Amino acid sequence: MSDQAIAPSALVATLGSEPQVVTLTLDLLLARDAALCEVVVVHTAAAQEPIAVALRTLAQEWGIHAAYARLGFRRVEICAEDGPVADVDTESGAAATFRALYGAVVQAKRQNRRVHLSISGGRKTMSVYGMTVAQLLFDREDRLWHLLSAGALLNERRLHAGPTDDVRLVPIPVLRWSALSPALPEVLEQDDPFQALRRQEQIQAQASRRQLVIFVEQELTAAERQVVECVVREGWSNTQVAEHLHKSERTIAHQLSAVYDKAREYFGLDEVGRHRLAALLSDYYRRR
Repeated sequence: MSDQAIAPSALVATLGSEPQVVTLTLDLLLARDAALCEVVVVHTAAAQEPIAVALRTLAQEWGIHAAYARLGFRRVEICAEDGPVADVDTESGAAATFRALYGAVVQAKRQNRRVHLSISGGRKTMSVYGMTVAQLLFDREDRLWHLLSAGALLNERRLHAGPTDDVRLVPIPVLRWSALSPALPEVLEQDDPFQALRRQEQIQAQASRRQLVIFVEQELTAAERQVVECVVREGWSNTQVAEHLHKSERTIAHQLSAVYDKAREYFGLDEVGRHRLAALLSDYYRRR
């Protein structure tokens, strides 16, 4: 899909004491995404010296570069209940970081913007929560990035790369929950990431339950259901199942083989045997 068809897009970037992490990422994105319209910087307490200096530096860059001037610029300060978070070194600070990153991305998604999320700046905890936010909220057009730089550019901490500098954006693979279940619209309605996680888990559990019901009640014959219930619910051997259903062990084996084939095709698995079948269907029988 072309940039023109996706427009507009936003860069959400974590920030520590190194403002060049944001500017280098932005320069590389501007070279590849003409639809970029906003930059959102997520940072710890703005009053502390390293962050204050980095924010002032970025503000100055917006006043110097014409390419930046056309972009919106927004700061998201990580705040807990007792005020701005100075460092992500407590449970409350980590939770506040998760909420700040989630809020920045969910706002962009609600504005129908494609998201570039850069997790190169700040503490490692910020990058971990950034990955979780991407898993929760990304669709196939969004991108998660890590910045790699080397040589003089890295050592001199320059804000912009020259033509011979080694600097790259490396895409980070994201296992998107939206690809596993059609829950993204409902997740986007949540203002808190912990609520979004719980809702996503509920939706996935419901979808999994429906999948099991369809398989057992529609894909299997009545005779196969009898055999499967004995195997999965009771844990019986073929001999015990045969005695209970007044059938031969050969018949039970053939019926189970047919069930394994159906389960393999239905669930998209390479191989299904007795133990795998029990693991797949245990939740169905446990709830009955």
